[in-house]
Amino acid sequence: MENNTLNSRKTNPFLLSEQVKSILQKQGFSSIFNYDDYKFFKEQCKNAFNKAQAIAEKFRAEAEPQHNDFKDYIF
Repeated sequence: MENNTLNSRKTNPFLLSEQVKSILQKQGFSSIFNYDDYKFFKEQCKNAFNKAQAIAEKFRAEAEPQHNDFKDYIF
């Protein structure tokens, strides 16, 4: 009998990185997320009450104002 389990990585909404991605996506800044900056900001925000929100704010503070998900759309 074979075990057909998938070894692919599944998305876990409880991971801090997934929470940060979700916050950034809701605000239109999902394209600025990267893991190098995430690790750096995570170390800076280790004592914050809401770590995901604090890290997302760091990403937004470092991003250019025009660098969001809506820049490619014509309004």
